[in-house]
Formats: sequence, structure tokens, C-alpha cells
Amino acid sequence: MPVGASTLRIHFRKTGSRVHTALIPVTQRLLRIAAILVLAVGIVLVALHREAINPGVIRDSIASHPMTPLIFIALQVAASLLFIPRTALGITAGLLFGFAWGLVWSMVGAIAGAAAGLAVARWIGGQNVISRWPHITPLVNRVEHGGWRAVAILRLAPVPHSVANTALAITKVSWRDYLVGSALGMAPMTVAQVQIGASGNLALRGEGNWLLACLVLAGGLLLSLFLKRMPVVSGSGALPQQGSEAGPVDPEHHPDTKIPPAGI
Repeated sequence: MPVGASTLRIHFRKTGSRVHTALIPVTQRLLRIAAILVLAVGIVLVALHREAINPGVIRDSIASHPMTPLIFIALQVAASLLFIPRTALGITAGLLFGFAWGLVWSMVGAIAGAAAGLAVARWIGGQNVISRWPHITPLVNRVEHGGWRAVAILRLAPVPHSVANTALAITKVSWRDYLVGSALGMAPMTVAQVQIGASGNLALRGEGNWLLACLVLAGGLLLSLFLKRMPVVSGSGALPQQGSEAGPVDPEHHPDTKIPPAGI
């Protein structure tokens, strides 16, 4: 092979490699834009067909399918991405599967939806928000230092599931803290929602126990209040102790402090 042809082939190979490398960011940007458009269209369709987001309608639509649990989990993931309230699906789980299995599938679907929401939000570019709005950095740092406790408290707050996913995507909280905190924070109200659905299903057959559903709902609210009062531990993992700050010690508040006699 002539030397000129070999050199030309090497040149085109290097040029093609550079072009391919340069196209990767453009392709990723186009994919992110396409994902945002798909999600936006989905949210609009959900808003237009709000009446279909009804526990009874959802149950009747998928109850006879042999893959009902998998379809239900897929609906949970879609709900997390399309800003659909989890309450309707939690009640649907009770209607479909009863309390025990309804709680299992509802928690599996909720955690899967939370994971999908965080992954998609971070892939789209959620962590770039801080560079554009640096004034939220202190709040983001507090969540990151709080770990799973901060995630659980946010889940217990009256914040929509999808909004919480997007907000946590801004932070660098670890996947372990995110999943553990999400599971603990979503559990109380999930228990209550599934129990209400299960009791409603039994009530339609004349076997309902609404007293138990109300007690479970009250227990979930009390557990939510308890978890909200848990202190968010700082990054060092230790709370400040009394007297650790620099400054003079007041003998009146510390009777064990010995005061040297005058004249020494």
C-alpha cells in the first residue's frame, strides 16, 4: 500500500474519532430535551384526564390481568414521573390485593418510583441547579449532612412525591440514604392508604372494618409527627454538648466548679 494512502486513512480515522467524540454531548443534550418533552406531554395528558386517576377505575382496568402486580408497580413508577398523587395508588393497592400484599406491592412500587424519579431528574441535569441558583446552597448542604433523616422528613412533609424526587435530585445525597429515608418516610401514610383501600373493598362486600382503617390512619399520622421531631444529625454525626463552646463558665450554673480563695 502506498505511504500516502496509509497516511490519508489514518488522518480520516482520527478526524472521524474527533467528530464522534464531539457529537456525544450533542446527542445527550437532544436526548435530555426529548425526555423533558415526553414528560411534559405526559403531565398535560394526566391533567386533562384527571377523572381516570380513581382507585376504582384503576382497579377495574388491571384487576383481571395475570401480571397485575407488575402493572401496578409500573403505574407507580409512571405516577412518580408524571406528578400523579400516590394516595390514589395506595388506596388502589388495598382494593386490588388486600392489606398485606397491597402494602408489599405499594411499598415496592413507591420505592421503584422514587428511584426512577431521582435517576431521571439527575440525568436531565438536576445537580446543575446549584450553579445557577447558588443561594440555595445552604439548604442543599443541610439535606446532604442530614442523610436519610433529612430525606425521611421531606417525605413526611406535605410535599408531592414527584416534587420531593426533583428537590432531592439537586443534592448529592447518596443512593443508600435516599432509598432508606424514602422508605421510612413513605411507610406511615402508605400503611394508612392501603388499609383504607382494603377496608373499603371489604365494606363493599359487607365485611369492612372502618374502625381499624381509622386507627391505622391515626397511627400513621402519629408516627409521621414522631419522625418529624427527630433531630437531623450534622455531617460529624454528633450533637453539640453543653459547655463545649468557648467562653467563661458561670459558677452559678455549674456548682461543681471550684473558685479559688481570694488572695491566691
